Amino acid sequence: MAKFNEKAADQTLNRENYASFGMGKKEELVSAVLTCMVGEPKFYGSSDSRIVSLATEMASDDPLFLLRLTAYARNEGHLRSVSHLLTAVIGRCAPQYAKAAVRAVTQRPDDMTEIMSAYKLLYGKPFPNALKKGIGEAFSRFDEYQLAKYSSGRREMKMRDLMRICHPVPGDEERAALYGRVLNGTLARPYTWETELSAKGNKRKVWNELIASGKVGYMALLRNLRNIIRSKADLKPVLEEIADPEKARASQLLPFRFYSAYRILEKDGLMKPKIAEALESSVRATVSNLPRLPGRTLIAVDMSGSMTAEISKRSVVTCAEVARLLGVLAHDMCDDAVICYFSCAQEIPVVKKRKTVMIPSPGYYIEKNVGGSVLEAVNRDIPLAWTATDMHLPFRWALEEDREEKPFDRVIFLSDNQCNVGRRKVQSDAEAYRKQRNPDLWVHAVDLQGYGTQQFCGSRFNLMAGWNDAVLRFISLAEQETDTLVSYISDYPVETKG
Repeated sequence: MAKFNEKAADQTLNRENYASFGMGKKEELVSAVLTCMVGEPKFYGSSDSRIVSLATEMASDDPLFLLRLTAYARNEGHLRSVSHLLTAVIGRCAPQYAKAAVRAVTQRPDDMTEIMSAYKLLYGKPFPNALKKGIGEAFSRFDEYQLAKYSSGRREMKMRDLMRICHPVPGDEERAALYGRVLNGTLARPYTWETELSAKGNKRKVWNELIASGKVGYMALLRNLRNIIRSKADLKPVLEEIADPEKARASQLLPFRFYSAYRILEKDGLMKPKIAEALESSVRATVSNLPRLPGRTLIAVDMSGSMTAEISKRSVVTCAEVARLLGVLAHDMCDDAVICYFSCAQEIPVVKKRKTVMIPSPGYYIEKNVGGSVLEAVNRDIPLAWTATDMHLPFRWALEEDREEKPFDRVIFLSDNQCNVGRRKVQSDAEAYRKQRNPDLWVHAVDLQGYGTQQFCGSRFNLMAGWNDAVLRFISLAEQETDTLVSYISDYPVETKG
Protein backbone atom coordinates (compact mmCIF):
# COMPACT_ATOMS: atom_id res chain seq x y z
CA MET A 1 0.00 0.00 0.00
CA ALA A 2 1.44 3.38 -0.99
CA LYS A 3 1.79 5.56 2.10
CA PHE A 4 -1.36 7.58 2.74
CA ASN A 5 -0.47 11.27 2.79
CA GLU A 6 -2.59 12.15 5.82
CA LYS A 7 -0.86 15.45 6.60
CA ALA A 8 -0.82 16.82 3.06
CA ALA A 9 -2.73 20.09 2.80
CA ASP A 10 -5.18 20.01 -0.06
CA GLN A 11 -4.05 23.19 -1.75
CA THR A 12 -6.86 23.02 -4.28
CA LEU A 13 -9.33 24.03 -1.59
CA ASN A 14 -7.31 27.05 -0.49
CA ARG A 15 -5.99 28.62 -3.65
CA GLU A 16 -7.96 31.06 -5.81
CA ASN A 17 -10.07 29.21 -8.36
CA TYR A 18 -10.57 32.04 -10.86
CA ALA A 19 -13.80 31.75 -12.88
CA SER A 20 -14.68 28.07 -12.53
CA PHE A 21 -17.60 25.94 -11.37
CA GLY A 22 -17.67 23.62 -8.40
CA MET A 23 -18.67 19.99 -8.85
CA GLY A 24 -21.44 17.97 -7.27
CA LYS A 25 -20.35 15.52 -4.57
CA LYS A 26 -20.47 12.47 -6.81
CA GLU A 27 -18.71 14.17 -9.72
CA GLU A 28 -15.99 15.48 -7.41
CA LEU A 29 -15.42 12.09 -5.79
CA VAL A 30 -15.36 10.28 -9.15
CA SER A 31 -12.85 12.78 -10.60
CA ALA A 32 -10.61 12.60 -7.55
CA VAL A 33 -10.68 8.79 -7.37
CA LEU A 34 -10.08 8.08 -11.06
CA THR A 35 -7.04 10.38 -11.17
CA CYS A 36 -5.38 9.19 -7.97
CA MET A 37 -2.35 7.10 -7.19
CA VAL A 38 -2.35 7.01 -3.40
CA GLY A 39 0.65 8.62 -1.74
CA GLU A 40 1.80 10.36 -4.92
CA PRO A 41 2.14 14.16 -5.12
CA LYS A 42 0.39 16.33 -7.69
CA PHE A 43 1.26 19.80 -8.94
CA TYR A 44 -1.26 21.41 -6.57
CA GLY A 45 -0.81 18.95 -3.71
CA SER A 46 -2.00 15.47 -2.78
CA SER A 47 -5.68 14.58 -3.05
CA ASP A 48 -5.50 11.64 -0.61
CA SER A 49 -7.06 13.38 2.37
CA ARG A 50 -9.84 14.89 0.26
CA ILE A 51 -10.73 11.49 -1.19
CA VAL A 52 -11.05 10.03 2.30
CA SER A 53 -13.19 12.98 3.38
CA LEU A 54 -15.45 12.79 0.31
CA ALA A 55 -15.72 8.99 0.55
CA THR A 56 -16.62 9.22 4.24
CA GLU A 57 -19.44 11.63 3.38
CA MET A 58 -20.60 9.39 0.54
CA ALA A 59 -20.62 6.38 2.89
CA SER A 60 -23.32 8.23 4.81
CA ASP A 61 -25.17 9.83 1.86
CA ASP A 62 -25.12 6.99 -0.68
CA PRO A 63 -23.02 3.99 0.44
CA LEU A 64 -24.10 1.89 -2.55
CA PHE A 65 -22.70 4.49 -4.95
CA LEU A 66 -19.40 4.41 -3.03
CA LEU A 67 -19.33 0.62 -3.36
CA ARG A 68 -20.01 0.83 -7.10
CA LEU A 69 -17.29 3.46 -7.56
CA THR A 70 -14.84 1.26 -5.65
CA ALA A 71 -15.61 -1.68 -7.94
CA TYR A 72 -15.37 0.50 -11.06
CA ALA A 73 -12.04 2.01 -9.99
CA ARG A 74 -10.53 -1.46 -9.59
CA ASN A 75 -12.10 -3.28 -12.51
CA GLU A 76 -12.42 -0.63 -15.24
CA GLY A 77 -10.31 2.27 -14.01
CA HIS A 78 -7.55 -0.30 -13.29
CA LEU A 79 -6.47 1.61 -10.18
CA ARG A 80 -5.49 -0.69 -7.33
CA SER A 81 -4.31 1.55 -4.47
CA VAL A 82 -7.27 3.91 -4.46
CA SER A 83 -9.70 0.97 -4.58
CA HIS A 84 -7.96 -0.41 -1.48
CA LEU A 85 -8.32 2.98 0.20
CA LEU A 86 -12.03 3.15 -0.61
CA THR A 87 -12.57 -0.42 0.63
CA ALA A 88 -10.98 0.58 3.93
CA VAL A 89 -13.36 3.56 4.20
CA ILE A 90 -16.31 1.27 3.46
CA GLY A 91 -15.12 -1.16 6.13
CA ARG A 92 -15.13 1.66 8.66
CA CYS A 93 -18.10 3.78 7.56
CA ALA A 94 -20.41 1.43 5.62
CA PRO A 95 -19.67 -2.03 7.09
CA GLN A 96 -22.85 -3.47 5.54
CA TYR A 97 -20.99 -3.34 2.20
CA ALA A 98 -17.52 -4.32 3.45
CA LYS A 99 -17.71 -7.92 2.24
CA ALA A 100 -19.09 -6.80 -1.12
CA ALA A 101 -16.25 -4.29 -1.52
CA VAL A 102 -13.59 -6.91 -0.73
CA ARG A 103 -15.25 -9.28 -3.20
CA ALA A 104 -15.30 -6.61 -5.94
CA VAL A 105 -11.71 -5.45 -5.43
CA THR A 106 -9.81 -8.66 -4.67
CA GLN A 107 -8.28 -10.07 -7.84
CA ARG A 108 -4.87 -11.03 -6.41
CA PRO A 109 -3.80 -12.13 -2.92
CA ASP A 110 -1.96 -8.88 -2.31
CA ASP A 111 -5.23 -6.97 -2.74
CA MET A 112 -6.17 -8.48 0.64
CA THR A 113 -3.01 -7.36 2.40
CA GLU A 114 -3.18 -3.89 0.83
CA ILE A 115 -6.79 -3.37 1.94
CA MET A 116 -5.89 -4.19 5.54
CA SER A 117 -2.73 -2.06 5.37
CA ALA A 118 -4.83 0.85 4.12
CA TYR A 119 -7.27 0.41 6.99
CA LYS A 120 -4.46 0.30 9.55
CA LEU A 121 -2.86 3.46 8.13
CA LEU A 122 -6.20 5.31 8.17
CA TYR A 123 -7.76 4.12 11.39
CA GLY A 124 -5.37 1.86 13.30
CA LYS A 125 -6.67 -1.20 15.15
CA PRO A 126 -8.95 -3.06 15.77
CA PHE A 127 -10.13 -4.14 12.34
CA PRO A 128 -13.90 -4.27 11.78
CA ASN A 129 -15.47 -7.74 11.79
CA ALA A 130 -17.19 -7.23 8.43
CA LEU A 131 -13.85 -6.46 6.76
CA LYS A 132 -12.19 -9.45 8.41
CA LYS A 133 -14.99 -11.74 7.27
CA GLY A 134 -14.71 -10.44 3.71
CA ILE A 135 -10.96 -11.04 3.66
CA GLY A 136 -11.42 -14.46 5.27
CA GLU A 137 -13.78 -15.49 2.48
CA ALA A 138 -11.46 -14.08 -0.20
CA PHE A 139 -8.68 -16.47 0.87
CA SER A 140 -10.63 -19.37 -0.64
CA ARG A 141 -10.14 -17.95 -4.15
CA PHE A 142 -6.40 -18.56 -4.23
CA ASP A 143 -4.24 -21.66 -4.54
CA GLU A 144 -0.82 -22.33 -3.04
CA TYR A 145 1.11 -20.88 -5.98
CA GLN A 146 -0.83 -17.60 -5.83
CA LEU A 147 -0.54 -17.27 -2.05
CA ALA A 148 3.19 -18.08 -2.15
CA LYS A 149 3.81 -15.60 -4.97
CA TYR A 150 2.49 -12.73 -2.86
CA SER A 151 3.74 -13.92 0.55
CA SER A 152 7.31 -12.72 0.04
CA GLY A 153 8.70 -9.22 -0.32
CA ARG A 154 8.85 -6.23 2.00
CA ARG A 155 5.15 -5.77 2.49
CA GLU A 156 4.11 -4.18 5.75
CA MET A 157 1.46 -6.86 6.26
CA LYS A 158 2.37 -10.45 5.43
CA MET A 159 -0.03 -13.15 4.31
CA ARG A 160 0.40 -15.02 7.58
CA ASP A 161 -0.36 -11.82 9.53
CA LEU A 162 -3.57 -11.52 7.53
CA MET A 163 -4.48 -15.11 8.31
CA ARG A 164 -4.02 -14.57 12.04
CA ILE A 165 -6.26 -11.47 11.89
CA CYS A 166 -9.03 -12.79 9.64
CA HIS A 167 -9.11 -16.52 10.53
CA PRO A 168 -10.28 -17.88 7.16
CA VAL A 169 -12.28 -21.08 7.52
CA PRO A 170 -10.90 -23.99 5.47
CA GLY A 171 -13.51 -25.97 3.58
CA ASP A 172 -11.66 -29.28 3.81
CA GLU A 173 -8.50 -30.93 5.13
CA GLU A 174 -6.47 -30.01 2.06
CA ARG A 175 -7.33 -26.35 2.53
CA ALA A 176 -6.57 -26.59 6.25
CA ALA A 177 -3.11 -27.96 5.45
CA LEU A 178 -2.53 -25.12 2.97
CA TYR A 179 -3.47 -22.51 5.58
CA GLY A 180 -1.11 -24.23 7.99
CA ARG A 181 1.74 -23.82 5.50
CA VAL A 182 0.89 -20.12 5.14
CA LEU A 183 1.11 -19.68 8.93
CA ASN A 184 4.33 -21.69 9.22
CA GLY A 185 6.02 -20.05 6.24
CA THR A 186 6.48 -23.41 4.51
CA LEU A 187 4.66 -22.73 1.23
CA ALA A 188 6.29 -24.27 -1.84
CA ARG A 189 8.66 -21.79 -3.48
CA PRO A 190 6.81 -20.32 -6.48
CA TYR A 191 8.38 -20.29 -9.91
CA THR A 192 8.16 -16.61 -10.86
CA TRP A 193 10.31 -14.18 -12.77
CA GLU A 194 11.11 -12.42 -9.48
CA THR A 195 12.38 -15.56 -7.73
CA GLU A 196 14.29 -16.80 -10.78
CA LEU A 197 16.04 -13.49 -11.45
CA SER A 198 16.86 -13.11 -7.77
CA ALA A 199 18.43 -16.55 -7.67
CA LYS A 200 20.10 -16.68 -11.10
CA GLY A 201 20.47 -13.09 -12.35
CA ASN A 202 19.35 -11.18 -15.43
CA LYS A 203 20.74 -13.65 -17.96
CA ARG A 204 19.76 -14.78 -21.44
CA LYS A 205 19.20 -18.41 -20.40
CA VAL A 206 17.10 -17.42 -17.41
CA TRP A 207 14.81 -15.17 -19.45
CA ASN A 208 14.46 -17.71 -22.26
CA GLU A 209 13.38 -20.33 -19.72
CA LEU A 210 10.97 -17.91 -18.04
CA ILE A 211 9.41 -16.83 -21.34
CA ALA A 212 9.02 -20.44 -22.49
CA SER A 213 7.36 -21.36 -19.17
CA GLY A 214 4.45 -19.00 -19.74
CA LYS A 215 4.74 -17.83 -16.12
CA VAL A 216 5.59 -14.23 -17.02
CA GLY A 217 2.43 -12.15 -17.25
CA TYR A 218 1.78 -9.48 -19.85
CA MET A 219 2.52 -6.57 -17.51
CA ALA A 220 5.73 -8.23 -16.29
CA LEU A 221 6.92 -8.65 -19.90
CA LEU A 222 6.25 -4.99 -20.60
CA ARG A 223 7.92 -3.77 -17.40
CA ASN A 224 10.95 -5.99 -17.97
CA LEU A 225 11.34 -5.30 -21.68
CA ARG A 226 14.54 -3.34 -21.10
CA ASN A 227 16.02 -6.16 -18.97
CA ILE A 228 15.02 -8.80 -21.53
CA ILE A 229 16.64 -6.81 -24.36
CA ARG A 230 19.83 -6.30 -22.37
CA SER A 231 20.02 -9.99 -21.51
CA LYS A 232 20.03 -10.83 -25.27
CA ALA A 233 17.10 -13.22 -24.76
CA ASP A 234 14.90 -14.28 -27.67
CA LEU A 235 12.64 -11.28 -28.30
CA LYS A 236 10.34 -12.83 -30.89
CA PRO A 237 7.87 -14.54 -28.50
CA VAL A 238 7.94 -11.51 -26.21
CA LEU A 239 7.06 -9.05 -28.98
CA GLU A 240 4.39 -11.39 -30.35
CA GLU A 241 2.73 -11.44 -26.93
CA ILE A 242 2.97 -7.68 -26.42
CA ALA A 243 1.65 -6.96 -29.92
CA ASP A 244 -1.36 -9.27 -29.56
CA PRO A 245 -4.42 -6.94 -29.46
CA GLU A 246 -6.54 -9.34 -27.41
CA LYS A 247 -3.82 -9.78 -24.80
CA ALA A 248 -3.15 -6.03 -24.71
CA ARG A 249 -6.82 -5.35 -23.96
CA ALA A 250 -7.05 -8.21 -21.46
CA SER A 251 -3.99 -6.89 -19.60
CA GLN A 252 -6.10 -3.95 -18.32
CA LEU A 253 -3.02 -1.73 -18.53
CA LEU A 254 -3.50 2.02 -18.70
CA PRO A 255 -2.43 3.27 -22.16
CA PHE A 256 0.38 5.40 -20.75
CA ARG A 257 2.14 2.20 -19.58
CA PHE A 258 2.92 1.38 -23.21
CA TYR A 259 4.17 4.90 -23.82
CA SER A 260 6.31 4.68 -20.66
CA ALA A 261 8.00 1.54 -22.01
CA TYR A 262 8.52 3.27 -25.36
CA ARG A 263 10.10 6.33 -23.75
CA ILE A 264 12.46 4.33 -21.55
CA LEU A 265 13.74 2.26 -24.47
CA GLU A 266 14.13 5.39 -26.63
CA LYS A 267 16.11 7.11 -23.88
CA ASP A 268 18.39 4.10 -23.39
CA GLY A 269 19.00 3.66 -27.12
CA LEU A 270 17.36 0.23 -27.14
CA MET A 271 14.46 0.97 -29.48
CA LYS A 272 14.30 -1.08 -32.67
CA PRO A 273 11.62 -0.98 -35.40
CA LYS A 274 10.12 -4.36 -34.41
CA ILE A 275 9.86 -3.27 -30.76
CA ALA A 276 8.24 0.02 -31.74
CA GLU A 277 5.76 -1.87 -33.95
CA ALA A 278 4.79 -4.18 -31.07
CA LEU A 279 4.23 -1.30 -28.65
CA GLU A 280 2.30 0.62 -31.31
CA SER A 281 0.03 -2.36 -31.90
CA SER A 282 -0.65 -2.73 -28.17
CA VAL A 283 -1.48 0.92 -27.53
CA ARG A 284 -3.77 1.13 -30.56
CA ALA A 285 -5.61 -1.96 -29.32
CA THR A 286 -6.83 -0.01 -26.29
CA VAL A 287 -9.23 2.04 -28.46
CA SER A 288 -9.84 -0.38 -31.32
CA ASN A 289 -13.26 -1.42 -30.01
CA LEU A 290 -14.53 2.08 -29.26
CA PRO A 291 -17.16 3.69 -31.54
CA ARG A 292 -15.99 6.21 -34.12
CA LEU A 293 -16.87 9.86 -33.68
CA PRO A 294 -18.57 11.33 -36.77
CA GLY A 295 -18.39 14.94 -37.90
CA ARG A 296 -15.60 17.34 -36.93
CA THR A 297 -13.81 17.30 -33.56
CA LEU A 298 -11.48 19.77 -31.84
CA ILE A 299 -9.22 18.04 -29.33
CA ALA A 300 -7.74 20.54 -26.84
CA VAL A 301 -4.66 19.23 -25.02
CA ASP A 302 -3.37 21.13 -21.98
CA MET A 303 0.41 21.71 -22.12
CA SER A 304 0.65 24.22 -19.26
CA GLY A 305 3.03 24.20 -16.31
CA SER A 306 0.62 22.47 -13.93
CA MET A 307 0.58 19.47 -16.26
CA THR A 308 4.31 18.83 -15.87
CA ALA A 309 3.88 16.73 -12.72
CA GLU A 310 4.75 13.07 -13.24
CA ILE A 311 2.01 10.51 -12.64
CA SER A 312 4.03 8.99 -9.79
CA LYS A 313 7.48 9.26 -8.25
CA ARG A 314 8.50 6.09 -10.07
CA SER A 315 7.08 7.11 -13.45
CA VAL A 316 8.79 8.92 -16.32
CA VAL A 317 5.40 9.97 -17.76
CA THR A 318 3.91 13.39 -17.01
CA CYS A 319 0.25 14.35 -16.86
CA ALA A 320 0.78 16.35 -20.07
CA GLU A 321 2.00 13.21 -21.84
CA VAL A 322 -1.07 11.30 -20.65
CA ALA A 323 -3.17 14.13 -22.11
CA ARG A 324 -1.25 14.00 -25.39
CA LEU A 325 -1.59 10.22 -25.62
CA LEU A 326 -5.34 10.31 -24.99
CA GLY A 327 -5.59 13.18 -27.46
CA VAL A 328 -3.83 11.25 -30.23
CA LEU A 329 -5.89 8.13 -29.47
CA ALA A 330 -9.07 10.23 -29.61
CA HIS A 331 -7.87 11.64 -32.95
CA ASP A 332 -7.63 8.06 -34.16
CA MET A 333 -11.32 7.55 -33.30
CA CYS A 334 -12.54 10.61 -35.22
CA ASP A 335 -13.65 10.92 -38.83
CA ASP A 336 -12.19 14.46 -38.94
CA ALA A 337 -10.21 15.99 -36.08
CA VAL A 338 -7.83 18.81 -35.20
CA ILE A 339 -5.58 18.81 -32.13
CA CYS A 340 -4.96 22.13 -30.40
CA TYR A 341 -2.11 21.98 -27.89
CA PHE A 342 -2.34 24.99 -25.60
CA SER A 343 -0.77 26.72 -22.62
CA CYS A 344 -0.68 30.55 -22.59
CA ALA A 345 0.31 33.38 -24.93
CA GLN A 346 4.05 33.91 -24.42
CA GLU A 347 7.47 34.40 -25.97
CA ILE A 348 9.40 31.26 -26.80
CA PRO A 349 13.11 30.80 -27.54
CA VAL A 350 14.02 29.94 -31.14
CA VAL A 351 17.54 29.33 -32.47
CA LYS A 352 18.29 31.40 -35.60
CA LYS A 353 21.76 31.51 -37.12
CA ARG A 354 23.21 29.96 -33.96
CA LYS A 355 21.59 32.61 -31.79
CA THR A 356 18.63 32.14 -29.49
CA VAL A 357 15.99 34.80 -29.97
CA MET A 358 12.61 35.23 -28.30
CA ILE A 359 9.60 35.35 -30.61
CA PRO A 360 5.95 35.86 -29.68
CA SER A 361 3.74 32.75 -29.62
CA PRO A 362 -0.06 32.70 -29.52
CA GLY A 363 0.15 30.01 -26.83
CA TYR A 364 -1.27 27.21 -28.94
CA TYR A 365 -0.07 24.82 -31.62
CA ILE A 366 -2.41 23.29 -34.21
CA GLU A 367 -1.95 19.79 -35.60
CA LYS A 368 -4.44 18.79 -38.31
CA ASN A 369 -2.88 15.63 -39.65
CA VAL A 370 -1.33 13.46 -36.96
CA GLY A 371 -0.76 10.36 -39.08
CA GLY A 372 1.84 7.66 -38.53
CA SER A 373 2.72 6.24 -35.14
CA VAL A 374 0.70 7.18 -32.04
CA LEU A 375 3.77 6.80 -29.81
CA GLU A 376 5.97 8.89 -32.08
CA ALA A 377 3.28 11.59 -32.21
CA VAL A 378 3.21 11.78 -28.40
CA ASN A 379 7.00 11.87 -28.24
CA ARG A 380 7.39 14.79 -30.67
CA ASP A 381 8.43 18.22 -29.43
CA ILE A 382 5.63 20.78 -29.26
CA PRO A 383 6.78 24.44 -29.55
CA LEU A 384 5.09 25.66 -26.36
CA ALA A 385 6.60 26.80 -23.08
CA TRP A 386 5.40 25.39 -19.76
CA THR A 387 3.57 28.46 -18.44
CA ALA A 388 0.11 29.42 -17.18
CA THR A 389 -3.13 27.78 -18.37
CA ASP A 390 -5.38 29.67 -20.75
CA MET A 391 -8.29 27.36 -21.58
CA HIS A 392 -9.85 30.14 -23.71
CA LEU A 393 -7.24 29.61 -26.44
CA PRO A 394 -8.74 26.59 -28.27
CA PHE A 395 -12.06 28.41 -28.63
CA ARG A 396 -10.28 31.63 -29.64
CA TRP A 397 -8.49 29.78 -32.44
CA ALA A 398 -11.70 28.04 -33.50
CA LEU A 399 -13.65 31.32 -33.65
CA GLU A 400 -10.99 33.56 -35.17
CA GLU A 401 -8.82 31.37 -37.40
CA ASP A 402 -11.00 28.40 -38.32
CA ARG A 403 -14.04 30.29 -39.60
CA GLU A 404 -13.62 29.16 -43.21
CA GLU A 405 -13.83 25.49 -42.27
CA LYS A 406 -16.84 23.42 -41.26
CA PRO A 407 -17.90 24.12 -37.67
CA PHE A 408 -16.86 21.65 -35.00
CA ASP A 409 -19.43 19.19 -33.70
CA ARG A 410 -17.60 18.69 -30.43
CA VAL A 411 -14.65 19.88 -28.38
CA ILE A 412 -12.75 17.44 -26.17
CA PHE A 413 -10.65 19.04 -23.42
CA LEU A 414 -7.87 16.94 -21.86
CA SER A 415 -6.74 19.04 -18.92
CA ASP A 416 -6.48 19.45 -15.14
CA ASN A 417 -9.26 22.06 -15.49
CA GLN A 418 -7.23 24.86 -13.93
CA CYS A 419 -7.66 28.01 -16.03
CA ASN A 420 -5.66 30.83 -14.44
CA VAL A 421 -5.71 33.45 -17.21
CA GLY A 422 -8.56 35.96 -17.27
CA ARG A 423 -11.64 36.26 -15.07
CA ARG A 424 -14.15 35.33 -17.76
CA LYS A 425 -15.55 31.80 -17.55
CA VAL A 426 -14.47 29.41 -20.30
CA GLN A 427 -18.15 28.46 -20.49
CA SER A 428 -18.75 31.83 -22.20
CA ASP A 429 -16.47 30.72 -25.04
CA ALA A 430 -18.57 27.60 -25.57
CA GLU A 431 -21.72 29.74 -25.61
CA ALA A 432 -20.14 32.13 -28.13
CA TYR A 433 -19.18 29.23 -30.42
CA ARG A 434 -22.72 27.84 -30.22
CA LYS A 435 -24.14 31.25 -31.08
CA GLN A 436 -21.79 31.99 -33.95
CA ARG A 437 -20.97 28.58 -35.45
CA ASN A 438 -22.86 25.53 -34.18
CA PRO A 439 -25.76 25.62 -31.69
CA ASP A 440 -25.45 21.84 -31.19
CA LEU A 441 -21.78 21.85 -30.11
CA TRP A 442 -20.88 19.29 -27.45
CA VAL A 443 -18.14 19.98 -24.89
CA HIS A 444 -16.46 16.95 -23.32
CA ALA A 445 -14.00 17.59 -20.50
CA VAL A 446 -11.64 14.81 -19.38
CA ASP A 447 -10.37 15.73 -15.91
CA LEU A 448 -6.82 14.39 -15.52
CA GLN A 449 -6.03 15.50 -11.97
CA GLY A 450 -9.26 15.64 -9.97
CA TYR A 451 -8.78 19.00 -8.24
CA GLY A 452 -12.52 19.53 -7.78
CA THR A 453 -13.33 22.28 -10.28
CA GLN A 454 -14.76 22.34 -13.78
CA GLN A 455 -14.86 25.01 -16.47
CA PHE A 456 -18.16 24.10 -18.12
CA CYS A 457 -21.73 23.34 -17.11
CA GLY A 458 -25.24 22.99 -18.55
CA SER A 459 -26.64 21.04 -21.48
CA ARG A 460 -24.40 19.36 -24.05
CA PHE A 461 -21.60 19.17 -21.50
CA ASN A 462 -20.07 15.86 -20.47
CA LEU A 463 -17.59 15.56 -17.59
CA MET A 464 -15.26 12.55 -17.46
CA ALA A 465 -12.18 11.64 -15.46
CA GLY A 466 -9.35 9.14 -15.64
CA TRP A 467 -6.20 8.12 -17.47
CA ASN A 468 -7.42 5.20 -19.49
CA ASP A 469 -9.19 4.67 -22.76
CA ALA A 470 -12.45 3.89 -20.94
CA VAL A 471 -13.18 7.62 -20.57
CA LEU A 472 -13.30 8.03 -24.35
CA ARG A 473 -16.20 5.56 -24.50
CA PHE A 474 -18.48 8.09 -22.81
CA ILE A 475 -18.10 10.69 -25.57
CA SER A 476 -20.36 8.79 -27.95
CA LEU A 477 -22.67 7.56 -25.17
CA ALA A 478 -23.23 11.08 -23.81
CA GLU A 479 -24.02 12.48 -27.26
CA GLN A 480 -26.56 9.72 -27.79
CA GLU A 481 -27.98 10.64 -24.35
CA THR A 482 -27.68 7.01 -23.24
CA ASP A 483 -24.98 7.27 -20.56
CA THR A 484 -22.41 9.39 -18.74
CA LEU A 485 -19.54 8.34 -16.51
CA VAL A 486 -21.35 9.13 -13.24
CA SER A 487 -24.62 7.50 -14.33
CA TYR A 488 -22.68 4.44 -15.56
CA ILE A 489 -20.98 4.13 -12.16
CA SER A 490 -24.35 4.62 -10.43
CA ASP A 491 -25.59 1.46 -12.16
CA TYR A 492 -22.29 -0.47 -12.08
CA PRO A 493 -23.04 -4.14 -11.25
CA VAL A 494 -21.89 -5.37 -7.84
CA GLU A 495 -22.90 -8.38 -5.79
CA THR A 496 -24.17 -7.14 -2.42
CA LYS A 497 -25.63 -10.36 -0.99
CA GLY A 498 -23.75 -12.67 1.32
